[in-house]
Formats: sequence, C-alpha cells, structure tokens
Amino acid sequence: MSKKTNIESFTSTTHLTHLLNTEIVLAKKLEIYLKQEYERLDHIEKFINVIKDEIRQAQRNEDYYFGNPVNAYLFIKHLTIDWNNIEEILPTEFAKDITHKWLFPTFEDYTGSAMGLMRLQDTYKLNTSQLANGDLSSKFKSKRLSALECYDLGRVAYTNGDFYHTLMWMQEALDHLDTETNNTSINKIDILDHLAYATSQQGNVEHALAITKEILTIAPDHIRANNNKFYYESIINNRTLAKQKRKDDTDINESTNLKLISTISNIKNYTINNERTNDDLEEQELYEKLCRQNGAQLSPKHQAKLFCRYRHNNHLYLILQPVKEEKLLEKPAIYLYHDIMSDSHIEKLKSLASPRLQRAVVRDSTTNTFKPADYRVCKSAWLRNEDSPIVARLSRLIEAVTDLSMITAEDLQIANYGVGGHYEPHFDFARKIENDAFSGLSAGNRIATWLTYMSDVEEGGATVFPLVGGHLKPKKGSAAFWYNLHPSGEGDRNTRHAACPVLIGNKWVANKWIRERGQEFRRPCSLDPMA
Repeated sequence: MSKKTNIESFTSTTHLTHLLNTEIVLAKKLEIYLKQEYERLDHIEKFINVIKDEIRQAQRNEDYYFGNPVNAYLFIKHLTIDWNNIEEILPTEFAKDITHKWLFPTFEDYTGSAMGLMRLQDTYKLNTSQLANGDLSSKFKSKRLSALECYDLGRVAYTNGDFYHTLMWMQEALDHLDTETNNTSINKIDILDHLAYATSQQGNVEHALAITKEILTIAPDHIRANNNKFYYESIINNRTLAKQKRKDDTDINESTNLKLISTISNIKNYTINNERTNDDLEEQELYEKLCRQNGAQLSPKHQAKLFCRYRHNNHLYLILQPVKEEKLLEKPAIYLYHDIMSDSHIEKLKSLASPRLQRAVVRDSTTNTFKPADYRVCKSAWLRNEDSPIVARLSRLIEAVTDLSMITAEDLQIANYGVGGHYEPHFDFARKIENDAFSGLSAGNRIATWLTYMSDVEEGGATVFPLVGGHLKPKKGSAAFWYNLHPSGEGDRNTRHAACPVLIGNKWVANKWIRERGQEFRRPCSLDPMA
C-alpha cells in the first residue's frame, strides 16, 4: 500500500518538484523489479527450451531414448532438482496446481539414478570424461553434461559419503567449467571446496591443501578454506615430524616444514590416490569383470561337454513341438531354452505387470523382514496363473521341460530394470546360517530357478555366475534354468549369480522359483551332500 498524504500538491509548484524525487525512486525501483522479472522469465524460458528439446527427442522412440542411462538421469533431474528451482520462482497457486495434478519423481529417484550412473561407470570401466561427454559406447551417444550437471553428480556422491566418485565428478565439473563461456550456474569455489574435502578423505592431504590454497587466491576471506588450510598444514607437519623421528633426526626447524608445504602447491607434482572402498571388493571386481565380457570364456575341456539338442521328455505337451535346449555350463548345469515365448505373449505379460510394478525388496536375514536394498535395483510384480492364460501356459511349459511340479512353485515374478538396474551376487536358495532361514517355507527351499528373458538388451544386463565364469546374455523369448540345490538338499554355492547393470537398453525378465515339496519322486534325494 503506497503512502499518501493530503498535501494538495497541485496547488504548489514547489511541492511538485519535491514529488519528482518520488518519481525518480519509483523509476529505479521498477527498473530493478523489471530486471528481476526478466531474469526470472529468462530462467523459466531456458528450462522450457531444455524440456521441449528433451520431449522432441524422447517422442521419436521412448524406449530407445530412456534406454540411454544419461538421458534417463537428466530426465529425472529435470523433473526433480531443476523443477524445484523453477517452482520456487513461480506463483504459488500456479505451481501447486501443477504438482498436485501430475505425477513427479521423488528425490530418491534422482539420487538413485545418479548412483546408477556411477555404478555403470565402475562396472564397465567408463572414464569419467567419457561418460560426461556422452560417449557411453561406440554405438550410443548422449548429450555432453554441463559443469553444473557434473557438479550435481558429485554432490550426490558427496552426500552419500562416496568420496571416490565425488573426487572424479568434481574434477570433471572443474574441467567443464574451464571450457564453458559465461557460465553463471555454478561457482568455481563450490566445486573446489567439495573437491578439497573429498580428496582429503581419500588420503590426499597435500592435494587438498593445494586446492584450498587455490580457493584462497580467489576468495582470501573464505572462512572454511582458511580453517582447512591450517588443519591440512598441521596434518602434513605432524606427519613429517613423525617420519623424521623414525629416522632419528631430532633437529627439525620450522623453516623446513614451511619449505615442504610451499613445494606442494603444484598439484601435478604427485600422484592422486583414489581407491574404491568395499567390504567385498574382490568378489565385486570379479563380478564386474564378468559383466564386461562378451559371453563365457570357458576352456576347451569345459566347452567339449556342452551341447545343443531338442528336448521333449516324452511329454505330450512337447512331443509335437520340442524345445531347443542349449547347455551353457557343466557345473552347475545351466541350460538355455530358445524361443520359449512369442513377442505377443511377452507384450501381454508386460502390460499385465506394468501397473503393478513396485520397488523390488530382499529379505533382511537379521530382522527376517523384506525391504529395498541398494544391491538390488529394479521394480517387480507378481502374476498368478489365474491372471492370464499366458501365465498358466508358461507354468505348464516349465513343468513339461523341467519335469518338476509347479503346485508348490512361487507365482511368476516380472522384473524391469531402470537406470543402472542390477542385482549383485546372491543365492536364490535360503541358507541355513541365515536367521530363521526356513521359517515360512512350508513348500521347502528353492530347488530350482527358471529365468525368462522378455527383452533383448543392447549392452550390459547379463546374468553372470562369478564362481564358475558363467555369462548369459539376455535374448528375448529365451529362458535359463538351473538347480539351486544338490539332490541332497544342500545349497549349490556355485549357483551364486548376479544381474549385471543395464548399460544401454530396457531389461525385462520373468522369474519362476520352484520349491522342494512335490519333487520327491521327480528328483529323488541323495545321501551324498554334494551329489
């Protein structure tokens, strides 16, 4: 509300000249307001242009577009982080109307997609620059990430205490910032600040000090940088003193320490340590190496025991149309059955499962409850035989091929893998060492697994068996089968397997886990625990 006083200005020229000051201030204030409005509208217009370009590309072929993990990550980022920034500068009621009427991804979706990208980076040994420049593979390209987008990826890693990836993505953000002109979206000091802390946490105190000094050349009064500089120098000085003490050199003066510190300002003078931390790194790296392979690499001796044949088991269901069986591994015996499902039946199962898809959960052995886990990232749904004749037909086919009863088998689980979707090495069977492993298993343990591939995957997404070097590339319409238990009922540890992260493409599978009960006469027991 403007301030108005009844001074009858029209009656005096002098009073009109006083009001000129009001008009001058009004013009300045409106200019400031107009500038801010232009900046706000410019920000909104840039966001519109980004998502319009995204829409244009995605509508050409949605599966192909979102099958690229960089595209999928940026899409989720636009509808979370970027939209939240736009929402703050929109009229409140207008923004509420949009967010209440339409579905938006959550912040968990955003962090999950970012971590998925980093998982792909590790598994397939993608150079950070390679990934940031959109060079996922020789066949598939994506847009080049901006300095801000690299910084945001580093921030996700930083927030999750993952300083290995923080260091890489903050360095990449810095490199991109140096090549971008008129970039006001990210402050160089913010990148350096995160980079310094991350590299210190990876054991590179000298490097952290050098970066901190660079911050202080830009902003000498930066409080945290000044404090960190003192902290890093103290660590280096104390470490130097300790080394000298071990050498029985007792005469160390302050100038020697200062000389040491001054020589480390050139970052390129030493090697930066940046190693992954993982409790099961050895198995993880073995699993990732298998994921990078193009098929199993078996010795001629093992290959000689493999074969292809038609199988009918004298079953009426298969006599006229036997299945194509290919033996892929000897121990454990793993079979691949080709052309098990038609494309039309696969699409029907996908359409049935899609509305029911929820984040897949795993059993927590300590609490005996089911919950989501980072080592299994996908969505799944369960279909019963009663849901569709196609589901019932697949159950009959599995029984005919495996000669195992489906009466106690679990329902069909349909799974779809998203950005970097994977399932780290695991057993399908319940182990005795797990807390209450067999509670609720009235149908017994999982004696066997039937895995139907419902899509081809352009790159990645293989099923691998780390202990025996097994590698199964998804082939639409085919199905893999193996026994999880020895005939004695003991678990076969060689069946430990994993679903590699999907690098490019859209992976759909259908799992059928077959239980022990009802198989007593179909697969007789053995007294030999390893038989």
